[in-house]
Amino acid sequence: MALMRSRNKIPKGAVVLNEEEAVNYSWKVVTEWESLWDTWALRYGPPILGGINAISGIIINNHYRTKLKLGSFGFYSSVIPVTVMPGLMTILFHRHLVTTNMLMLKTDTCPICYEIRSAAIQLGLGVGYPMLLAPTSAIMYANRFATYRIPYLTDGPKKVFQLLSKITKPLSGTLAIITVVQLVASSVVSYFEMKNNFTVRTKLMEIENKILAETEESM
Repeated sequence: MALMRSRNKIPKGAVVLNEEEAVNYSWKVVTEWESLWDTWALRYGPPILGGINAISGIIINNHYRTKLKLGSFGFYSSVIPVTVMPGLMTILFHRHLVTTNMLMLKTDTCPICYEIRSAAIQLGLGVGYPMLLAPTSAIMYANRFATYRIPYLTDGPKKVFQLLSKITKPLSGTLAIITVVQLVASSVVSYFEMKNNFTVRTKLMEIENKILAETEESM
């Protein structure tokens, strides 16, 4: 059964679903679809993007920890929020705000809007979030375990910002590469998600039309 949005007369024999049921049905069709090639982006696109953001978090977090000579101090308590959380949140946000909207044929969102939304999620969680949390946690642990001389806030916030600028500057080139990778990955995955969605819907309609034609011939 192909899923269709209807604001007018409901076709004869149609099954009426609320939004939650329609979402569950759409994902069931995708996960149970026989050809993996037709649905690979819909199934694995969000985890791929989540993995890229997790790697991005690892690179950024490792840079600040290395610069502040933290070694193993506070390793797990910084890795989980800076690397694991962005990866998981990327999967959830992309699946809900991008992929599910595609499957539901949200009329207020255009194809370019999907790519922009995907890129915003990718950069926000893969670059913005780690760049905010990684230096903050690294400075906190460096101060606690005395691995690097951290200026006191009483010396003026300018001193802290100067330190951050100094240790962040070598990361600039890497950040530029990470940003480009994020933009390309989000664009490519979103494109193939739209392509997969179109392919599945087209084949469902072909199957339904074939069944209707056979039914009419047998009557």
